[in-house]
Amino acid sequence: MQTRTDPFLLVAGLYLSVGLLAVVGKLGVEFGAIDALPRLRWLTIHFVTIGGLTQALFGALPALVSSASATAATRNRWFQWASLNAGYPLVLIGMATGDTTTAVVGATLVLVALGGLLVTVFRASAAGDHRTRFFRTAPWFLVVGVLAAFGMLLNRHGPGGYFGSIEAHVHANVWGFLALVAAGALLVSIPHLFGADLRYPRLRSVTYWGITSGAAGLVAGPWLARHELTMGGLAVYVVGTGALLANVVGTYRAGDRTRTRRLALVLGAYLWLAFPVPWAPLVLLFPETVPGAAIELAAIDGLVFGWMLQLAMAFLPAVAVSLGSETQDVVSLLDVGVETVGRPSWIQIASVNLGMLALWGTAMPPLEGLAASLTLVGYLLIAVAWAFLVVDLWTALTSRAPVTGPAAESLSE
Repeated sequence: MQTRTDPFLLVAGLYLSVGLLAVVGKLGVEFGAIDALPRLRWLTIHFVTIGGLTQALFGALPALVSSASATAATRNRWFQWASLNAGYPLVLIGMATGDTTTAVVGATLVLVALGGLLVTVFRASAAGDHRTRFFRTAPWFLVVGVLAAFGMLLNRHGPGGYFGSIEAHVHANVWGFLALVAAGALLVSIPHLFGADLRYPRLRSVTYWGITSGAAGLVAGPWLARHELTMGGLAVYVVGTGALLANVVGTYRAGDRTRTRRLALVLGAYLWLAFPVPWAPLVLLFPETVPGAAIELAAIDGLVFGWMLQLAMAFLPAVAVSLGSETQDVVSLLDVGVETVGRPSWIQIASVNLGMLALWGTAMPPLEGLAASLTLVGYLLIAVAWAFLVVDLWTALTSRAPVTGPAAESLSE
């Protein structure tokens, strides 16, 4: 799939643009300008997750693996693209209309696309290369997440019931699939971005096993209704994520410190990934006194708008430039992509994080009377930051500037 603009990235840009319109629609509902739309919040979330980030990762994952392993495999990529993009709209239509059959057919096609991606990733991986294991493991979590979605659609649940299936679905997709790809991509790319060797290479294994085994506990615990598995998985997950951030900050401090804004987006993203951690034991142990439902809504907003969107703001436009090159060596060309799209704006960084602070404020009992106002302010600020991402992404996707610079020169040698 060697095209000037990667087809997966084009569709990711489309879904993120539609998602921004959905946020504007939600603001219209909050202002009272339009009537409430059914399932608008969950549709908006899925525009970011499967619609934006999963599309982007389908496009980037083989390139990330081949950059780490010095091999390449791109067979059946158009089949994966067609299957994913035939299935996903059916999932959205089924969700919006409540048509289970349509949603199941769509989820089946997404699962078929996942099978093709797994084949591609394993073909591109070099045997014994520990850098690629993040990318080889990650799609399996998405398979589990899709199977949990089947359970919800068909009313087939484990001991944890419907809400256990929801948590398992979210944890598998976000804390498993997306987090493993993000961790692997950061560990492979930050030496290029900051111009220094990885500061703590031995912590790479701690990151991998911490996130993988921790996410497994976070998936199994809710599905089996075993709180000890959930809490144990959470503790291990924190260790793995801490090891990842130690490498990110340590490599930045040892190298080029001019990319502070991109680092700020990464650290801000992981702030909102970690923010629910201290609340989880309280929700489980004191369900009568802690507002569990409000905290769960805020936590999901944090994962989608605080964590995923910020990582997308930090890297997705640069990845779009890199994947548009003929070499498809996304890691070596990421530095060129970063320079091409320029630095993120401090307005964008402040807007998304202040917006998330407002949305989390809706879960705090002392601010209960301000929940409606905080929701409005939170989504308005997130919409501002999201607009920056959409503009930067489409600028990168439609750019025809040649790939130049040290990275491109090194690839031609």
